[in-house]
Amino acid sequence: MQASDLQIYASPTAGKKTIVMMLDTSGSMTNNSYGENRLAMLKNGMNAFLASNNPVLNDTRVGLGNFSANGDSRSGQVLVAAAPLGDASTLNTVGSQRYKLKQAVANLTAGGSTPSAHAYAEAAAYLMGTTTYSEANYAIRKDSYIRRVRKSDNRTEYSYCTNYRDSQIDTTNLWQPCRSNNYWSNWSTSNPGVDTATAYDTSSDWTYSYTYYYTTFNYAVANADSGIPKSKSNDTASNPNIVVDRNASNLNAIYQSPLPAVANRQSCDGQGIYFLSDGEPNNTTNTRSATVMSTALGSTLGANFTCSGGLSNTTADSGWACMGEFAKRLFDKTKNPAGVSIQTAFVGFGSDFSSLSSSDVKNACRLSSRTQSDRKGDDACSPNQTTNAVAAPGYGNGGFFPTQSAQGVTDSVIAFINNLEKVPLQPLTTGAISVPYDALNPKNLQEYGYLRALEPNPANTYLTWRGNLKKYHVVLSGGNAGAFEANTGGLVYNASGAFRTGTKDYWNSSNYNDGGNVFLGGSYAKVPLPIAGQNETRDEDGNIIKYYYAVQTKIRNLFTDVSAVAADGSLTKISTSGTNLLKIPAAPPEGTNPFDSVANTASYVLGKFNASTGQDILKAFPIGLKLKILNYLGYSTDISATTLPSSLVTSNEPYLSMGGSIHSLPVQLTYNGTLDENGNLTSAREQSILYGTMEGGLHLVDASTGVEQMAFVPADILNDPIASKALVVGQSDASAPAHGMDGAWVSDPAYSITTTGSGSSAVSKVTAKQMNIYGGMRMGGSSYYGLNVLNPVSPKLLFRVGADQTDYSRMGQSWSKPVLANIRYNGVIKRVMIVGGGYDQCYENPNITLSNSCFTNGKAKGNAVYIIDAKTGERLWWTSDTGSNIDNSNMKHSIVSRISTLDRDADGLVDHLYFGDLGGQIFRIDLNNNQTKTNSTYSSFGIRVVRLANLATNDSTYDASNDYTAGNAPRFYEPPTVTIHDYGIRTFITVGIASGDRSTPLDVYPLTGREGMSPSTALSGRPVNNVYGIIDKDFIKKNLMSLADNQLETKDITRLTLRKNPQILRSGETRVAQIFFPNTGVGQSGWYRSLSSMSDGTEKANNSFRIKGGLKAFEEPMAVTGTLIVPVYDPQGTGIVAADPCLPRVVGETDQQTFCLPFGACLNSDGSIDQNKENGSGFKTQTGTNCPVGASECNKNVIGSGIRGVTFVPTEDNPPATNSCGKLKLSGNESGTGEWQCTSHLVPARWYERYR
Repeated sequence: MQASDLQIYASPTAGKKTIVMMLDTSGSMTNNSYGENRLAMLKNGMNAFLASNNPVLNDTRVGLGNFSANGDSRSGQVLVAAAPLGDASTLNTVGSQRYKLKQAVANLTAGGSTPSAHAYAEAAAYLMGTTTYSEANYAIRKDSYIRRVRKSDNRTEYSYCTNYRDSQIDTTNLWQPCRSNNYWSNWSTSNPGVDTATAYDTSSDWTYSYTYYYTTFNYAVANADSGIPKSKSNDTASNPNIVVDRNASNLNAIYQSPLPAVANRQSCDGQGIYFLSDGEPNNTTNTRSATVMSTALGSTLGANFTCSGGLSNTTADSGWACMGEFAKRLFDKTKNPAGVSIQTAFVGFGSDFSSLSSSDVKNACRLSSRTQSDRKGDDACSPNQTTNAVAAPGYGNGGFFPTQSAQGVTDSVIAFINNLEKVPLQPLTTGAISVPYDALNPKNLQEYGYLRALEPNPANTYLTWRGNLKKYHVVLSGGNAGAFEANTGGLVYNASGAFRTGTKDYWNSSNYNDGGNVFLGGSYAKVPLPIAGQNETRDEDGNIIKYYYAVQTKIRNLFTDVSAVAADGSLTKISTSGTNLLKIPAAPPEGTNPFDSVANTASYVLGKFNASTGQDILKAFPIGLKLKILNYLGYSTDISATTLPSSLVTSNEPYLSMGGSIHSLPVQLTYNGTLDENGNLTSAREQSILYGTMEGGLHLVDASTGVEQMAFVPADILNDPIASKALVVGQSDASAPAHGMDGAWVSDPAYSITTTGSGSSAVSKVTAKQMNIYGGMRMGGSSYYGLNVLNPVSPKLLFRVGADQTDYSRMGQSWSKPVLANIRYNGVIKRVMIVGGGYDQCYENPNITLSNSCFTNGKAKGNAVYIIDAKTGERLWWTSDTGSNIDNSNMKHSIVSRISTLDRDADGLVDHLYFGDLGGQIFRIDLNNNQTKTNSTYSSFGIRVVRLANLATNDSTYDASNDYTAGNAPRFYEPPTVTIHDYGIRTFITVGIASGDRSTPLDVYPLTGREGMSPSTALSGRPVNNVYGIIDKDFIKKNLMSLADNQLETKDITRLTLRKNPQILRSGETRVAQIFFPNTGVGQSGWYRSLSSMSDGTEKANNSFRIKGGLKAFEEPMAVTGTLIVPVYDPQGTGIVAADPCLPRVVGETDQQTFCLPFGACLNSDGSIDQNKENGSGFKTQTGTNCPVGASECNKNVIGSGIRGVTFVPTEDNPPATNSCGKLKLSGNESGTGEWQCTSHLVPARWYERYR
């Protein structure tokens, strides 16, 4: 993951993959009878592999060996020690791992026999850090001396051997003769040492009597089947780490294992031997193979090694029997000295492996085919094959890959690395529960929350990060009030925010608990898909490997906004408001049911895609897109095919691509309900939940059952060849993950009331007469949509607006959450949608300035605010830096947040818009709902766009250590809070807003482990982020609409006129309010406080406890009864127990910070500082046993891991206060915090005029 807030989902810190490639360079790798030069093919394949930019390779540790070593016909050797491959760009960088391997491959030559068994042992010994070398020691007697005594006078003379030939050592008879008679010395009377020798024979002739002597010496015979001597010689200063000590004797030399240190090994590490050969192994015996293999296993585990019990030798010198038993020992971590499971992959290189006809090829297949229960796929000899199947636990279990091409080498290496992955017992599930508002519920909050479950997968390039939406109930009373409970009872989360596994959500109708599992329960399990059904299957440990699924013949209601197909195959979008969306496939004729069986459903669906006889418009879709849509409907088809399949195969279990909903909060749509005698809604109601997902769908599901009612995939997604791949399960791309329709949506309902009966028996029912929804795509695109979903199975398009249209040419990615409001425009009340211009991806650079070439003409996309007719999509009014209805030359940065609105006179019409941008600026727009008409022309609807504050400025007096200019400008991704206050005779607004770079949440931390992150190196010198309170003194002025801009009090405020830490009085000050409204002179224009400072102003971002700039404000702040609640993301958060290192990690946590309004300091009724309350403000930490193990000081008020928002939930209101509309709490893992009383007030608005 590069930039964007998804970078907080980082790859696991554990899970290192290590392979050693042992390549066959025997004589048969040269030209053969088939005309193959296999060595040349192998080199081409290895070079293609080393040049591959597949990201799975970068962190994999790869080593290289070959056999026979130097053509000796007896051994294998290690040529290059294993190390991370690194980026493909380093291929030609001298000293890089890819370069070392490339050079070693270039130097390979073919020759000798094929001692596969010995080479296999060598590769394993290297991985395990052992040796294959051994010596046989013999006590050898050798001819040493001859003594002769002359019979005539007893004269004694001696002769001794002066030269021996090692080749004459007879280890069978333990004897070494003198080299030849020519090498005995001349006779001498000097005794050369015969007294220390042993006489072994005598003889005599006429003149002399002879006595023959020998001496004994120890003779060591090296095992020439070991490659240690050659591997040791390959270990040099420029090519190190093959052996522990290159200067050690052969007998004492051991390999330096490339595996992580024992203390650092994790269950998700993977290690294996990639064994490539072109044919029959030879030149060994069982005894010789067993010797090197038992030595590699060590004296303890290798003592009982035998070659019987599995594979059969094809010839006496093949070694297959030993290789099979050795593979078992390597795979079983309890039977090898490394204590880890080592997998073996066999790559059959060349035409000999084109079929399983020969015994040698069958043995290679059996040796390596996967048999483990959690395998990701099958090989030619896996257990469920009809012939040549190997039963679990098999042998090497790494994969069998026959290939005859250079590309096949690359593919097999990547496949083997993927096979090494250990599937975690429980995938990481993260996400937050939100409680939607209900336009018909007087309390506004429901008793149910919806979890946007997400299974991030940053270690891979899958386009879809699997997601789900699950329903839970709010605990209303007792010690756990404010937490969420499951349908089965019990809380959803534990104290640290992790999922409790023994729970079920309210939509889960199966027999399986779904807590912590994305693919069980929730709306994921309720998508109408064709399913052939299957029984439950468990492995030998009782773990479920296949879940039970009943037969299902349904098909989902899929819609898109396509009206035609152009000649080039691109889709033409619907442009007429009120047009029905295209249903795929079309509904069957009324009164017919083609969905009565799996086969009939498949036949009906496929028929609609037929290019000749199929459904109008759909039949003209490009073939590739048809195949993707078939996948999205639940049928697995090959999207690279050039024709439609002749029939569709129905999966035994749900085949579904459903992405996560990170930014798309669920929206509740109430279609009807029954009122009680007090006018409140009863539990009898029909509701749906709306949410968008990252694979590209917008979903509407039944709130009671979770069953999907419709899915909308816009033409913007279908027209994009990469984005549309996310509709298919398991597709990959370097741009992953896809973002699809993960944008913010809102609803706009209107209702009618009918009453039956009278008196006490009267029943009133509220029924929706309008149900419009509006939203965008966030990073999935640059369009906003308005849809009419009054009938969910027959939705209509209201409009689509986007950057491709002239009126919206300044629009960026559609991030801004729509706001629905009423205005009077040109004398007519209009329902409008108000949005910010959106996001420019140039902001993925954390230090970017407008002068950067990424921006066009010195301004960002999205530097606009649009007011749009909510029925037609017509642009009524807009503002930008130039060319708009009212220009403000300072509006050059993207505006991505929801626009905050204010009705100044309670007439139901919006008069002011407030927003911040990504350049540290805050603006207010003043609108005139009382335009005057002269002849046929109306006066201006927009009065002005005023920059309230420019916070990309410095305060050299009180904040000199922070620089907010240039690339350090604050960024505002969330809307400001707008609260009205009184002080004396002054009425003013405090505009509350907090900064934080959401495009790069990990800009300054972590310092290490930043693989795949942007920037690649953590930044330093960043300023702290702040919460600001800007005091708007102008809005209350009755003549505001007629004032000239130079008459405004609140305009172009800089940091110099803001008060840092208003909770700390300076010398001579007695009251906080007088800082801003002094008796004489001009007060401060607002205040700010660091998000990393304590209530007493102590800065914790001192680059020790926290790094400056790390804490950032993400998610919307809330202002409640004089308190501003800001969720603050801390990438160094220590308030949550560390995650499993084998799982994708969620970096950081979100803490809740509070600040008192309106002045940023908590006050008593007399205006003095309320120190007790103030002590709870700002950044809070705790120490000691309150912290997780290993943390001496940790964050307090933790909301949860990752980026989280503040969620209010209802709580018990018993007994209810006068005019009570319920009580609220802030939700928590095991209980909520705080409590707020809601009081009903009569407002001049009817239900159908209310909006959110």
